[in-house]
Amino acid sequence: MDKKTKGSWLIHHTNKLQSVSTQQGYENTFVAGKAGILLSAISADKATTLSKVRVETLANAANINTAFELPRLLSLLKEHEFIDDTSSGITAVGITSAVVLQHTAAIFSELEPSPMELAAISLAEMASIAPSYATDAMEEISDTFELASADSTQLLYDANQIGFVDFENLDKDRSILFNGNLFRRDSAQKIKTVLDSMSPAEQQSLTEFTEALKRCACIDVDTAEKMLGKPLFQKTSSIGIFDVSIVSNNSSNTGFVTLPAAFSKYSNSMIDDAFDLAKAFLSSITYGISKSHHARGQIRMVDQLLSALVRGESIGPVAAIAQDYRILEMKGVVSVKMGEKKGRTGPMLTLLKKEIGELALQAIRQGDVSEHSLSSLPTAAITSYVGPEQNRFRARKTQLQTSPKATNDMLSALRTGGL
Repeated sequence: MDKKTKGSWLIHHTNKLQSVSTQQGYENTFVAGKAGILLSAISADKATTLSKVRVETLANAANINTAFELPRLLSLLKEHEFIDDTSSGITAVGITSAVVLQHTAAIFSELEPSPMELAAISLAEMASIAPSYATDAMEEISDTFELASADSTQLLYDANQIGFVDFENLDKDRSILFNGNLFRRDSAQKIKTVLDSMSPAEQQSLTEFTEALKRCACIDVDTAEKMLGKPLFQKTSSIGIFDVSIVSNNSSNTGFVTLPAAFSKYSNSMIDDAFDLAKAFLSSITYGISKSHHARGQIRMVDQLLSALVRGESIGPVAAIAQDYRILEMKGVVSVKMGEKKGRTGPMLTLLKKEIGELALQAIRQGDVSEHSLSSLPTAAITSYVGPEQNRFRARKTQLQTSPKATNDMLSALRTGGL
C-alpha cells in the first residue's frame, strides 16, 4: 500500500474514531490522522503564514480541540518540519492534498503503530477492493500481522463498532465486510456486477441514472429518488454506489448526488476525496450557478471563473463571496478578503489549493454542471457541508433498521463476481 493510500485510510479511520467515546488501541492512528487534518486545513499550494487566531479558527472547524489537541499537533508538525513558528504566526510549507496524505502516513509510521492499528488499515483496504466474508478476511489479516486470536476477535469487533468497515449479515454464521470506498476503484465492472443481480426494471433505472450522473456531474436527491425510486436509491447509496453530500443553510438541508469515482479520470478518486474538498468546492460552485441571483453575484461563466482561480487570480468583488464559500474557508481551500477591482470594493476570493480547483474545473468541463444539474439548492448562505461518507453511514443505519437483507443480493454478487 503506498503512502497516499495509507494516509487516506488514516483520515478515514480518524473521522470514525471522532464519533466514539474512546480511541483506546488506536491512539497513533488518531494522532496521525488529526495531524493530517490540521495540516490540510492550514496548508496551501505555496508557503503561507497564518496568524495564531486563524490557525485556532481552522482547527476548531476541523473538530480539533484548541486547548489540548492543537499544541500537541502543532509540535508534531513542527518536529517534522511541515510548519514553523514565526513572529507573526505559523508558516506552513506549500504542499498539495496528496502530499498531506504522504506526510500523514509518515507521522503514523514514526509513532510506531501497533499490529492492530496496521491491521485495521489493511482490513479497510481489503474491504474497499471487493466485499469479503468476515472469516476469510480475518484469517488473512491475522496471518499477515501475526495477531493472537483475542486480538483478531477484538479487531473485528472494533471495525464493526467504530465503522472502519461495514458488516452485512447474510445469516447467523456469515457476514460480508465492505466499505464506502468500494465504488471508487474499478467502478464500471462493479456496477455491472450489481446490475446483474437486479430485476430488469431496476437495471434500467440504475443504468439511466448513472448515465445522467456522468453527463451532469451532480444531481439533487429529489430527482435521484424520482428516477430510481426511493427504495432503490436508499439501498444503492447505502453501499456506496453513489455519494450523497448535504449542503445546509439556516433554514434547510439539501442533498445532491455524485459518482464516487467522479474524479478518477484525472487522479486517484479515493485520495482526492480523503478530505471531501473537491466535492465541497463543486457544491459551492453549483450553488452559485443555480441559485445566486445577478445582484449578489450569480456565476454565469463558470469555466472562466474557475480558470482564473486556478491561474492564481482573485475574483470579485461581489457580496455573494462573503456568504457562499464559508465552508471552503473553514477547510482552508479559499481565502476571502476585502479588496478592490475595477473601481469596486468588496469581498474577493482567492484559491489556496490549486489542485482542488483543477478537479472541479475538469468535472465541470466533462459534464454539464448548470441550472439543470442542481435545481433545489438552498437560497441562503451555505453554513455547513456534510460529506459522502458520513451521509452513507447514516443511510446505512437507516437501511439496517428498515430492511437488514435489502443489500445482500448486491453484496453477494460483488463477493462472487470475480472482482
